[in-house]
Amino acid sequence: MSTPSTSPCPGGELARLIVAWLLAVLMALPACDLFDPTDVDNPLVTVDDVLDAPRPTATLLPGLRGQFARTLGAVVTTTEPVTDNVSVHDSGLSFELDTPRELTPRSGILNTSGRAGAYWNLQELRAYGDLVLDEVVPSDTTATADERAEAHVWRALAYVMLGENFSAAPVQPDGAPVPARQHLDRALTDLRAARSLAADADLVLRAEAVLARTFRALGQADSAAFYAQAALDRDAEFAFVQGFDGGITSLGNEAYEYVAGRLTQDLQPLPRLDFLDPKYTAPEAGIAYAKAEEMRLLLAETAMARGNYNAGIENLAAASALAQRRAVVSFAEQDVRLGAGGVLRPRDARIAVRADADSPLRDGLVLQRPTAPFSLPVPVLSATSISADSIRTLSAGAEVQLRRLLYTLRQEILYLEGRRMHDLGIRLPVMRREIDTNPGVSEGDAGTTVVVPAYIPEGTTMDRYTPFEDLYDGLERLQSDEITMLVDMNRVLATERGLVVANPQLDG
Repeated sequence: MSTPSTSPCPGGELARLIVAWLLAVLMALPACDLFDPTDVDNPLVTVDDVLDAPRPTATLLPGLRGQFARTLGAVVTTTEPVTDNVSVHDSGLSFELDTPRELTPRSGILNTSGRAGAYWNLQELRAYGDLVLDEVVPSDTTATADERAEAHVWRALAYVMLGENFSAAPVQPDGAPVPARQHLDRALTDLRAARSLAADADLVLRAEAVLARTFRALGQADSAAFYAQAALDRDAEFAFVQGFDGGITSLGNEAYEYVAGRLTQDLQPLPRLDFLDPKYTAPEAGIAYAKAEEMRLLLAETAMARGNYNAGIENLAAASALAQRRAVVSFAEQDVRLGAGGVLRPRDARIAVRADADSPLRDGLVLQRPTAPFSLPVPVLSATSISADSIRTLSAGAEVQLRRLLYTLRQEILYLEGRRMHDLGIRLPVMRREIDTNPGVSEGDAGTTVVVPAYIPEGTTMDRYTPFEDLYDGLERLQSDEITMLVDMNRVLATERGLVVANPQLDG
């Protein structure tokens, strides 16, 4: 069978040419008995073949769900190292990810069509959605309203993540790059359709939560707040978590492999986020893509954008309180925090951390590692180091401080969920293969170079701390009880960018 990797251009992928690979995935999924591809003589299965199935849309949905799982894992694995959440400490991932301005369409993981490649997998998810919604659903009289709604949600999420993480990308065969704003607008169209079609309450809730996220990315505060509140009104503690099967059908949590699964533990958290690590403790561990805490943070941000910092404080406190109620699991930690070149990283609970030179020292951010034979409690959905009570002591007049706190809570609560790079304002280039094979894309076009705002520091500064140089002196120097990050990007964002909903940094 033909597979998508043989097609010359992911952005210009013809939907008909990916059906065969999709059906191969279906054969490994629980719903595979809906369609028997062994009845097809042509090795390249066509849409007509799919339409001969008893329930074509239902047949394709498991493959669409599976592609979303791969895509979400790839977005987390690709974007998180670019941020000040984690840094790369082994060759399993490209070291260039730690230096955003050096990223090019050829940079390692950015140019792969494998499980870890965000661009490739996003375009695959979008193309699968096109196949289901544009070619199969119109001819499928058996497609239920909920099945159509679900397909709209999955395609919308492809557009949302393309719009959040790339400045432009094509969406048609041989097409020119489409600006991020248009990707987000397409997501709105899909999400509104899903919300109006769905009878299932969870589908409606999912659509509303992603609508809130999308309107934030577009800079439309009133609409973002409306849908965030609508989602919370349905369920004040909801969480949609994409599960994985541990790799049985190639659907393992890719992020888990790099933070905990591989002996090299390629991705290491910054010291002030150490208490959140590893978050994903097994290859089947799920990744959240919509949850109530995010809606609270959205309500706080939109309130601040309208000048209502008192409402912002209450919603920040509510987000913190909910995050601290979420589950933790016991994890047998074996990570000795061995970084690149054999350098030992902070691993002693006595260490206190400053977010930058102007911040106070804080205890409890670095945990004792390794813990064998003891177990380490690990938050697997949300957590934060900032209590609701401490938030409520703040003054509404401390606007910069509250914006900084918003970004800090977003960083901690949405850790390893693929959101931080968008908050930083960094957007990746499309993969090199798109430029080389798509006649609609030329070198230098929108989307072909990395976008890094001027307020992002040079090199690896976002990941560095003192006494960084002293790490080479051995374990005794490392056990110093004070670490200072060179830069607090939450302070930088609060002062230089302002609020994302007020400054979405979109062209087109």
